[in-house]
Amino acid sequence: MKSRDLITLLKNFGNVEWYRHAGGINDDGTARPPLVVWRFSEPRPVEFGDRLRCIVEADDRKVDWLFDTSRRNWVLVPSRVMEEKRRHGFAVEAQAVSVLEREDPEFSKRSVNDFGRILRALEQLAETPK
Repeated sequence: MKSRDLITLLKNFGNVEWYRHAGGINDDGTARPPLVVWRFSEPRPVEFGDRLRCIVEADDRKVDWLFDTSRRNWVLVPSRVMEEKRRHGFAVEAQAVSVLEREDPEFSKRSVNDFGRILRALEQLAETPK
């Protein structure tokens, strides 16, 4: 399960004009917390954002997530990544992801597993007749 899988699914809900992603299970089996940033073309699928927020914030989640749609680029990342970024004064989220991957592999696994939950819910949503 990789972060690029989310990009593939997002294309079912709108025109993705730009993205970057990282995280998932590495080739060596280690987990790296997911970080996905993307931009939909205008008009943005606002109703989809509401649905994705419900999925991300579901009661059965294993980690807390930051899902930010307030800017041009939408962001989905475990909240703890942003906490680590602030705590260490890192310039970019990827630095915090690397720290978590190295220092808290259990959290990294939980975040990847929970990301899988989000992907499965989006797959079901994509299969639902409109």
